[in-house]
Amino acid sequence: MRDSTPPTETQAPERQTGRRQSGRAVSRRQALASIASVGVAGLAGCNVQSLTGGVQPRWERDFTEASTAGPPAATADHVVVGGQDKRLHAFTPDGEAAFTFETGGPIETQPAVPASGGPVHAHSTDGDLYTVGLEGGERWHVAGQARNGWLGRRGSLLVSIDPVDETVVGYDAYDGTRRFQRSGPQYPVPTLSAAACLLPVPNPDGETKLVALAPESGELLWESSARDSYPHVVAADNRIVTVRDSTVRMRRAADGHVVWRTAIAGEVTSYHGPPLWLGEHTYVRAGRPDRADELVALSHDDGSVQWRQNVGYELETVTATPQRVFVASSVNDPDGGILIRLDAFTRDGTRQWQTTTDIAIGGTVDTLARVGAVLVVASGTELAAYDPASGTRQWQYDPESYRIGVTAATDRLYVSYRSEGGIARLPTN
Repeated sequence: MRDSTPPTETQAPERQTGRRQSGRAVSRRQALASIASVGVAGLAGCNVQSLTGGVQPRWERDFTEASTAGPPAATADHVVVGGQDKRLHAFTPDGEAAFTFETGGPIETQPAVPASGGPVHAHSTDGDLYTVGLEGGERWHVAGQARNGWLGRRGSLLVSIDPVDETVVGYDAYDGTRRFQRSGPQYPVPTLSAAACLLPVPNPDGETKLVALAPESGELLWESSARDSYPHVVAADNRIVTVRDSTVRMRRAADGHVVWRTAIAGEVTSYHGPPLWLGEHTYVRAGRPDRADELVALSHDDGSVQWRQNVGYELETVTATPQRVFVASSVNDPDGGILIRLDAFTRDGTRQWQTTTDIAIGGTVDTLARVGAVLVVASGTELAAYDPASGTRQWQYDPESYRIGVTAATDRLYVSYRSEGGIARLPTN
């Protein structure tokens, strides 16, 4: 049983996780993945534990009155998660309970949080939006009907989607003042950056335009022409990148002016979020019906192709650091099904390593993130950590919960047990 109380100074390090890591037999799939995970370093000096070993959480917490939990959200100082017990639970990085706040119904969706500090926000299945200070007191709340409405937070802007009324509402995160309200679909969700809040807005003819609003005031900055296809969009700082019909455009955040446009050879599309990522370059997924997907790197300055590299047959997601670009894609499992393949590239496109993981894709790759000293990948109920420099697997975590939620902040990694009602912090060193 996991602890349901915070640790004290007299407690030993919290490694009592006997229900987990059940010592499953190593299958052919696992053996192949373990060998592949060694990457270019070879097998010299490896042992069985390094290839098949699990990991113990730094701490775990049960929600004694909740049989399920939602996805967690983390700030620099806290992790918050909702439960079937109608409560929003908050913990410090050391596992100490920061507060518990009761709402009018179970909390099934991910809370919205700032990068650091508070307040934090959650939708309850009672339909209401709750905002809670870090001391555990209610700051403000809005009555509604959105049982599982999406929430997003960037700076002082909180954005909520009401799927019942089909509206998108922007609030001042601190006092609840409404900054804007617009008609909008439940999906795709808005894209938030420091410079703009970007909303896809359909019209009665089935066309969609991109609307950019000022985060601080809700003022209309600009809108694109309406087209019959949906514009994928990503944003960071003053960069806004869109793609429509396999043409990538870099826009100025202030007025939407197209700085450059580049037509990509291949189909630029995705069923799980935009096929675009921002880092040292603009990264694009290019698909071909007769070959593996490619990752294409474009210059931020002029849109020129810097490099392109093939990955697995379907590129799932990308995460970029100043030193490396990591890619998760799909490959066939020799035992049947689909596994996650990982590739690492340097900034100039040199492939540094490639490995096939032991993680089956449970619909999509839920997490690919550099956290602390490890590269974390998760899908379905499985999560593993890899050495970013070599691709060697450091550990794999297989909780008994048949659904998990994963989040990270700075060097801290958290997982919620969605089918059991609990949360844990995993090591990242």
